[in-house]
Amino acid sequence: MTRYKPIFILFAVAFLCATIAFAAGDAAKGKEVYTKVCQKCHAADGKGNPAIAKSLKVELKALGSAEVQKKSDDELKKLSLGPTDKKKPVKGVTPAQLDDVISFIRTMK
Repeated sequence: MTRYKPIFILFAVAFLCATIAFAAGDAAKGKEVYTKVCQKCHAADGKGNPAIAKSLKVELKALGSAEVQKKSDDELKKLSLGPTDKKKPVKGVTPAQLDDVISFIRTMK
Protein backbone atom coordinates (compact mmCIF):
# COMPACT_ATOMS: atom_id res chain seq x y z
CA MET A 1 0.00 0.00 0.00
CA THR A 2 2.84 2.40 0.80
CA ARG A 3 4.11 1.91 -2.72
CA TYR A 4 0.83 3.15 -4.25
CA LYS A 5 0.32 6.01 -1.82
CA PRO A 6 1.86 8.70 -4.11
CA ILE A 7 -0.38 7.58 -6.99
CA PHE A 8 -3.45 7.68 -4.76
CA ILE A 9 -2.54 11.18 -3.56
CA LEU A 10 -2.02 12.34 -7.15
CA PHE A 11 -5.46 11.07 -8.18
CA ALA A 12 -7.07 12.61 -5.10
CA VAL A 13 -5.53 16.02 -5.86
CA ALA A 14 -6.53 15.77 -9.54
CA PHE A 15 -10.12 14.92 -8.56
CA LEU A 16 -10.24 17.83 -6.12
CA CYS A 17 -8.90 20.27 -8.74
CA ALA A 18 -11.42 19.05 -11.32
CA THR A 19 -14.24 19.41 -8.82
CA ILE A 20 -13.21 22.97 -7.97
CA ALA A 21 -12.86 23.85 -11.65
CA PHE A 22 -16.36 22.64 -12.45
CA ALA A 23 -17.83 24.21 -9.32
CA ALA A 24 -17.12 27.74 -10.54
CA GLY A 25 -20.68 28.23 -11.77
CA ASP A 26 -24.17 26.79 -11.72
CA ALA A 27 -25.12 25.32 -15.11
CA ALA A 28 -28.87 25.55 -14.42
CA LYS A 29 -28.62 29.27 -13.67
CA GLY A 30 -26.28 29.62 -16.63
CA LYS A 31 -28.91 28.15 -18.95
CA GLU A 32 -31.36 30.85 -17.85
CA VAL A 33 -28.86 33.64 -18.56
CA TYR A 34 -27.77 31.99 -21.82
CA THR A 35 -31.41 31.84 -22.98
CA LYS A 36 -31.95 35.54 -22.24
CA VAL A 37 -28.63 36.97 -23.40
CA CYS A 38 -26.71 34.56 -25.63
CA GLN A 39 -29.24 32.43 -27.45
CA LYS A 40 -30.21 35.01 -30.08
CA CYS A 41 -26.73 34.77 -31.62
CA HIS A 42 -25.53 31.34 -30.52
CA ALA A 43 -28.88 29.47 -30.87
CA ALA A 44 -30.51 27.23 -28.29
CA ASP A 45 -28.21 24.33 -29.15
CA GLY A 46 -25.06 26.47 -29.18
CA LYS A 47 -24.37 25.86 -32.87
CA GLY A 48 -24.84 29.48 -33.87
CA ASN A 49 -27.58 31.45 -35.60
CA PRO A 50 -26.79 31.33 -39.34
CA ALA A 51 -28.62 34.61 -40.05
CA ILE A 52 -26.59 36.49 -37.43
CA ALA A 53 -23.34 34.91 -38.64
CA LYS A 54 -24.15 35.89 -42.22
CA SER A 55 -25.07 39.47 -41.33
CA LEU A 56 -21.86 39.91 -39.33
CA LYS A 57 -19.82 37.98 -41.91
CA VAL A 58 -18.38 35.71 -39.23
CA GLU A 59 -18.32 32.04 -38.45
CA LEU A 60 -19.94 31.29 -35.11
CA LYS A 61 -18.17 28.28 -33.66
CA ALA A 62 -20.36 25.60 -32.16
CA LEU A 63 -20.05 26.00 -28.40
CA GLY A 64 -19.93 22.23 -27.96
CA SER A 65 -17.04 21.84 -30.41
CA ALA A 66 -13.64 20.63 -29.24
CA GLU A 67 -12.16 23.97 -30.32
CA VAL A 68 -14.39 25.95 -27.96
CA GLN A 69 -14.45 23.39 -25.14
CA LYS A 70 -10.65 23.26 -24.92
CA LYS A 71 -10.50 26.97 -24.12
CA SER A 72 -10.02 27.88 -20.49
CA ASP A 73 -12.78 29.60 -18.55
CA ASP A 74 -10.70 32.79 -18.59
CA GLU A 75 -10.38 32.65 -22.38
CA LEU A 76 -14.15 32.19 -22.73
CA LYS A 77 -14.76 35.12 -20.38
CA LYS A 78 -12.45 37.32 -22.41
CA LEU A 79 -14.17 36.33 -25.65
CA SER A 80 -17.60 36.94 -24.10
CA LEU A 81 -16.93 40.31 -22.52
CA GLY A 82 -14.40 41.93 -24.74
CA PRO A 83 -15.33 43.59 -27.99
CA THR A 84 -13.90 42.16 -31.18
CA ASP A 85 -13.88 43.61 -34.67
CA LYS A 86 -17.37 42.16 -35.30
CA LYS A 87 -18.86 41.72 -31.83
CA LYS A 88 -19.98 44.16 -29.22
CA PRO A 89 -19.19 43.37 -25.59
CA VAL A 90 -21.87 41.63 -23.55
CA LYS A 91 -23.48 44.10 -21.17
CA GLY A 92 -25.53 43.54 -18.04
CA VAL A 93 -24.03 40.18 -17.12
CA THR A 94 -22.36 39.93 -13.74
CA PRO A 95 -19.15 37.94 -13.25
CA ALA A 96 -21.12 35.31 -11.30
CA GLN A 97 -23.64 35.01 -14.14
CA LEU A 98 -20.81 34.64 -16.63
CA ASP A 99 -19.37 31.79 -14.52
CA ASP A 100 -22.82 30.19 -14.62
CA VAL A 101 -23.05 30.57 -18.41
CA ILE A 102 -19.62 29.02 -18.87
CA SER A 103 -20.69 26.09 -16.69
CA PHE A 104 -23.73 25.69 -18.94
CA ILE A 105 -21.56 25.87 -22.08
CA ARG A 106 -19.42 23.07 -20.65
CA THR A 107 -22.52 20.85 -20.70
CA MET A 108 -22.77 21.26 -24.48
CA LYS A 109 -19.78 19.06 -25.28
